[in-house]
Amino acid sequence: MAYDGGGDSGFFKGFLFGGLIGAVAALLLAPKTGREMREDISRRSRELKDDVELKLEQAVKRAEEILAESQERLENFKNETKASLEDLEEKAASKYTEGKDAIKDEKGRIKEAIHAGVAAYKDEKES
Repeated sequence: MAYDGGGDSGFFKGFLFGGLIGAVAALLLAPKTGREMREDISRRSRELKDDVELKLEQAVKRAEEILAESQERLENFKNETKASLEDLEEKAASKYTEGKDAIKDEKGRIKEAIHAGVAAYKDEKES
């Protein structure tokens, strides 16, 4: 997953900051008594706290989902890589055996050719 420059985080910060500024402005500009003002501040603080807790829960849940997804992808990659490596090892062993057998066959043919050449030389020398 690509980094998007903190898009959700930027929105969340803007949301919080805007809400806080709006709440303070509304409280300061409204013609209310001190008691009403304190009650409004208290109520809005609780609302803001609840919003922050909700956003935090959502962020934690999303982070856990991303972590689980990443772990699953990593495990799949590991398994695929292991399977590919095993396949390569089998192919290499097969090619090694084929090469070894081919060398053994050629060695036998060369020995036969040398023996035949020596025998032909002896026959030619005797005649």
